[in-house]
Amino acid sequence: MKDLLGSRIKQLRLKKGMTQDAFARKIGYRHAGIISEIESGKKKLSSDKLPIVANVLGVDINALFFEEKVLDSRID
Repeated sequence: MKDLLGSRIKQLRLKKGMTQDAFARKIGYRHAGIISEIESGKKKLSSDKLPIVANVLGVDINALFFEEKVLDSRID
């Protein structure tokens, strides 16, 4: 089963034009390989990294779990 959090992180990272390597360093990892594994669902992102990831991607933490159209529908 595809990891929804990982694919959402990838989608947001690409939208920001950020490489896996740059993203990895900004959130405190030394190598891009961990980002590849998180985005593909092979590894889980630790919960303490969620606020850091959201901050680096410039989104609310909820945006890591829901697409923008879903978030908009929850506000209406």
